[in-house]
Amino acid sequence: MNNKDLPADQPRDQPSAPQPARPAEPRDAATVVVLRDSAGSVSSDGQGIEVYLIKRSRMMDFMAGAHVFPGGRLDKADSSAPACALLSAATAALQERLGEPLPPMQAAGLYVAAIRETFEEAGLLFGKLAAGWAAGDARAAVAAGALFATLVEKIDAAALVPWVRWVTPEISPRRFDARFFLARAPEGQIARVDGHEATEGLWITPMEAVGRWLDGDMQLAPATAKCLDALLAYATVEEALAAAAKRPPPVMMPHVWNDKESGRAYISLPGDPRHPVSKDALGGKILRLQLETGRYRPVVAA
Repeated sequence: MNNKDLPADQPRDQPSAPQPARPAEPRDAATVVVLRDSAGSVSSDGQGIEVYLIKRSRMMDFMAGAHVFPGGRLDKADSSAPACALLSAATAALQERLGEPLPPMQAAGLYVAAIRETFEEAGLLFGKLAAGWAAGDARAAVAAGALFATLVEKIDAAALVPWVRWVTPEISPRRFDARFFLARAPEGQIARVDGHEATEGLWITPMEAVGRWLDGDMQLAPATAKCLDALLAYATVEEALAAAAKRPPPVMMPHVWNDKESGRAYISLPGDPRHPVSKDALGGKILRLQLETGRYRPVVAA
């Protein structure tokens, strides 16, 4: 989504763009925020953990050149009986963990999608390949159209902890309901981008990523920036996973509006006085962003 998180909306006291006759149905999507503890540094400012970001190809039609978390759309095969049979947890248990009134197979399919997309884009597998398959060959086979479930022996859905949902508003012509999961990086694996959808991958602390974004050295989508900002609160991966497991994933639907005096465009997040949701359940300091010369930067919410 990862990262399909650019909604459009207008406040009631501003002229609004023409509304579609019927809002587009959000497409289910899933994203994995892959974490690891950084060597020799544990602190309360996010320096104790690192996150894996991929840089989207400049040939992509959405957020080209931006750094995002690995993820993508839910495919029909992700919710199939063969795929769900490989999961390391029961579908009913996964549905309960997700905290949504979804059919069990659909809920379980979101875990499959998250793990499949992370394997495709970052080369990290939460699970075990089927006998006879090497990681590189399996990844190439998936890219060529092979079904993910036919190449794996186990899909480790238990490794993923539901964290947050990002939903695009009704006015957007392309809408996604993207579930973000937290997960500890699988041991003994080396992350590698696919070279097609993603051209670069890096492990980076949330603080460094936010700093590079503020300096204009890195492009981040609003949802990515907000997630990195929220991760600054955790000193270890275990701390972040435990906090996510204690509460249902909050729904984040950005609210985009124009200031009639300056003509500037803003994005408000829950907790911003201009947003209909008064509480920011995700955490962090970013509540409002300004769109400026094709980039977003945080501004004070007032």
